[in-house]
Amino acid sequence: MEYLYGPVPSRRLGFSLGVDLISPKICSFDCIYCQLGRTTRKTIRQFRFKALKKLQKELAEIIRVKKIDYVTISGSGEPTLCANIDEVIKVIRKTAKGIPLCVITNSSLLYRPQVRKKILLADLVIPSLDAACERTFIKINQPHKSLTLAKITEGLIKFRRQYKGKIWLEVMLVKGVNDSLEEAKKFRKLIYKIKPDKVQFNVPMRSPNARIKGPSLKRIKEIEKIINYPSEEEIKPFSAVKKNKVFALKSRDILDYLKRRPATVKDLSASFGLNRNEIVKIDI
Repeated sequence: MEYLYGPVPSRRLGFSLGVDLISPKICSFDCIYCQLGRTTRKTIRQFRFKALKKLQKELAEIIRVKKIDYVTISGSGEPTLCANIDEVIKVIRKTAKGIPLCVITNSSLLYRPQVRKKILLADLVIPSLDAACERTFIKINQPHKSLTLAKITEGLIKFRRQYKGKIWLEVMLVKGVNDSLEEAKKFRKLIYKIKPDKVQFNVPMRSPNARIKGPSLKRIKEIEKIINYPSEEEIKPFSAVKKNKVFALKSRDILDYLKRRPATVKDLSASFGLNRNEIVKIDI
């Protein structure tokens, strides 16, 4: 699969089939915690996705043999850099009827009216907000020089007013960077302005930088208490009763998966429907 990967055993979305529209690692941010490493091209310039027919064909093939709870537009670059993401959403809707569609975004381009408009057809949008002051924003997200925290929050507030679907706002907490109680008080003000359906607190799980860690459970509880949003939650580890259907797995499938999302043997086992011993035996 050239433009799809997974289904990924997601802690939030069950079995999530990823849609990758942007070449790795093209992004508007260079987040210090990113599981894919450093951004190779930092930009806010949009690109047009030209392989709609190929995407449709791949999607039609995979939904016949795999259990999928969500189709998720995310991938190895910021998906809203795709200028025709609305056309992609329409193709997915037509091909994967009945399967909910999610867009995961770093929120960086939501200040643009046309970007907000183009993702209105998604069932769920998971935007991120990792900072509550400009200094922290620069430190944790290392954004494109034209981006500011004010732009990000303005875009999120306006998107909430327009969008009728669900918004789950993700806050990635990094120890010693954005986990102070003072930052939490500032987060509270912003979050109550944005008014998401949920606030989800996450911590780095697969960062290539060993020094990047999440705060202690005690500190997370303190932050949750300060923010005190009606629908806030920690993202729990993935668990699923039903595994995916087994299909003829090739080493290329695993490599395509891993280049977009670092994973453990347990993750691969859940995603591909094979036990751990079978995964380990595959020669890559």
